[in-house]
Amino acid sequence: MILLFVCALFLATVFLGVPLVWAILITAVVPIFVFDLGYPLQALYLNFIGGVEPNHFIAIPLFIIAGELMSRGGVGVRIIEFAKAAFGFLPGGLGFVVVGASMLFGGISGSAIADSAAIGSVMIPNMVKQGYKPAFAGGLVAAAGTIGIIIPPSIPMLIYGFVGNVSVADLFLAGMIPGVIFGIFFMGVCYWVGKSTGCDPGGRTTSASELWRAFVRSAPALFMPVLILGGIFSGWTTPTEAAAVAAVYGLFVTTVVYRDFRFASLPKLLVDSFVTSAIVMVVIGATTVLAWLITLEQMPQILVEFVQDMSSSQFTFLLFVNVVLLILGLVLDPVPAILLTAPLFIPTAATFGVDPVHLGVIMTCNVAVGLFTPPVGATLYVASRISGVGVLSIARAMAPLYLVAIAALAVVTYVPAVSMTIPEWFR
Repeated sequence: MILLFVCALFLATVFLGVPLVWAILITAVVPIFVFDLGYPLQALYLNFIGGVEPNHFIAIPLFIIAGELMSRGGVGVRIIEFAKAAFGFLPGGLGFVVVGASMLFGGISGSAIADSAAIGSVMIPNMVKQGYKPAFAGGLVAAAGTIGIIIPPSIPMLIYGFVGNVSVADLFLAGMIPGVIFGIFFMGVCYWVGKSTGCDPGGRTTSASELWRAFVRSAPALFMPVLILGGIFSGWTTPTEAAAVAAVYGLFVTTVVYRDFRFASLPKLLVDSFVTSAIVMVVIGATTVLAWLITLEQMPQILVEFVQDMSSSQFTFLLFVNVVLLILGLVLDPVPAILLTAPLFIPTAATFGVDPVHLGVIMTCNVAVGLFTPPVGATLYVASRISGVGVLSIARAMAPLYLVAIAALAVVTYVPAVSMTIPEWFR
């Protein structure tokens, strides 16, 4: 009863337009009085403060700063040039460029919004000139940009790892193949659109020397994920230390190597990054309070019993996870969606024999789909602003992309080897 009440109360407050942090806190406080649970309100304050105190959360603003540095400089343009050299000759080649550049840029920024903005501002006008419908061009940028939170480094995976006490290194490794699968599926749609409409039949094959020159120009930027992941996987750095290295390296690349970012712009960038970080940290504090109530009231056990009443199979539990997260993705951004559901799903998953690393990848892929799903999809609104096309028109043009995204999600969910093969190599 209490689990159902908590879920209904949270959804009601969100749909009524209550700011997210207050909706979470209301959901944590009201059941204490309604069910006369007797918990002191001081405990809420202590859990809120305790939720944001761990030192490893310093990695969040540092990764945000690194991503902002790389997205505001000319890194995106150089990556697009490399992607054009690699994919531009294929049917649907400009679509391939969008997806390929998003995958590469996602390995640098870790942010779907930054990915969509950096790639979309260059590629949407080019795709429209080539003959693509503006709605599809915007939709492709919105969908492909979300690969940035699946391919490491990923801020949602970082937060899931911290909240669920799951290895961040394993999560980053586990996200590589799923990110590539989403990219390949989206590229399949691009090939079909380019070929069937005739708007992008393909062009001249890039020579090896042209491809090499494009790679050399983008290599300093592409080295960032190697630096981050190599440091973590080798044991030389923790995720927090790797985030600090990424921020320093991002500043070096944009100011010294490419020289397209001025030190005079750094204070504003830092302020913007810290504002974003503060919002994330306040949400983390609020969800820690709700997680405390969830744990004390044994809601994971209630959820296990509920799922087992429907079926005791792992298949049913994973289907339940996907349905819940896809629904939450309609109204929540990735970070709060993961913070709210991880305390419930992680212990429940253990009962059904689901590895927490695999679960983390499934949850990240789900919230990635939510990012380009109306009415709240953040990358959808970024693409709408750049393309000048309404959100609903873009969503209609994205029907094939939604279908292949669900297909890719099913592969990631029900074929654990997709996520777990690479982490097991390093264990």
